[in-house]
Amino acid sequence: MKISKAHKYRIYPTSSQETLLNRTFGCVRFVWNKFVENFNNYDKNNSVYINEQTLKHNPEFSFLKDVSNCSLHEKMRDFERTKTQFFNPKRKVRLGRMKFKKRGVSNDSFRLTSERFRIDYENSLVRLEKIGFVKIVLDRPIPDGVKVNSITISKTKTNKFFVSIQFDTEHVPSEPTGKRIGLDLGLTHFITTSEGGKYDNPKFFRENQAKLATNQKHLSRKQKGSNRYLKQKLKVARIHEKIKNSRNHFQHELSKHLVSEYDIICIEDLNVKGMAKNRKLAKSISDAGWSEFIRKLEYKASWNEKFVVKVNRFFPSSKTCSGCGTVVESLSLSVREWVCTECGMIHDRDVNAAINILNKGYFDLTGVPLSAESVDYRRGEDVRRCYSDANLVEASIK
Repeated sequence: MKISKAHKYRIYPTSSQETLLNRTFGCVRFVWNKFVENFNNYDKNNSVYINEQTLKHNPEFSFLKDVSNCSLHEKMRDFERTKTQFFNPKRKVRLGRMKFKKRGVSNDSFRLTSERFRIDYENSLVRLEKIGFVKIVLDRPIPDGVKVNSITISKTKTNKFFVSIQFDTEHVPSEPTGKRIGLDLGLTHFITTSEGGKYDNPKFFRENQAKLATNQKHLSRKQKGSNRYLKQKLKVARIHEKIKNSRNHFQHELSKHLVSEYDIICIEDLNVKGMAKNRKLAKSISDAGWSEFIRKLEYKASWNEKFVVKVNRFFPSSKTCSGCGTVVESLSLSVREWVCTECGMIHDRDVNAAINILNKGYFDLTGVPLSAESVDYRRGEDVRRCYSDANLVEASIK
């Protein structure tokens, strides 16, 4: 199975190379802003098409010739792809208008194709067009014989430079386990599984909130643009970077574990953006990062030929008894355990919801009730694939 991967490496440019990189970031940002300006001023009767060559040949913008032409051309391609998606009527969520990029606020990055760079593995150097050889830390090797498509040079808010090398490679999917699981996302526990397992929510932002507030208070008392302001701004950026990296590491490890252990993963299709409008829970929901976790889970599952099934968000997973199927009329969020009035089964709210999500997701995927399966891995019986006909599964997904 051929997939597209990217390895990210830290680079250490010299002071002169850092100046050239910042100049390239600025030129790429300038070109993007010119495209956005031209798009916003579009007139059906009097419109002029511009590209990176049009801007370079303008005597007023002669500084664009000092940077790699490839970086400008790739940014134009990015804009054209974004514009295509803006007018795409098949998008589920409409894409907003392209926005201007501001120095110090927007992320700094530019892309080079495979002909515009070269990696010296022996001396740990990467040659970038119009910048030269830059020291790179190759902490993990690139597979032999792969086709490197492009590299993206980026700069973080903490003034760290990285190179992301994108290449196509053959991926061997993990072995099927015959297991399936339902996940209920929450705030007290990040996920609760249909097997009864609970993973605590690390709350990375909450843990660093006091330190962040102190440093932000110091920043607000500095004169904007001064040396002390810039130093304090860097301290605040480092705290945000630590929070982001910690959350990403946790989500990568958890998603990798789930995909390697289970063939079918059923989750609820939450409206996270709408839920974040709740002013009492917005900070906790944003800190959990559910959307990014689901995205990681989905692409890793597709790499390994596993299935992530999203259950309709209006399905009453918490109010339905997983034993007899009775649905209670109301169940407030403060009720963590409840007893079914029909069968008398005692339910943990989150575990019960995860079991119902598994049952519903499995039925949506295969069209077969989960109770019809003759094997239950939770009782230690021999496992088998949860689905016998791959075509049936693919058809049900479509």
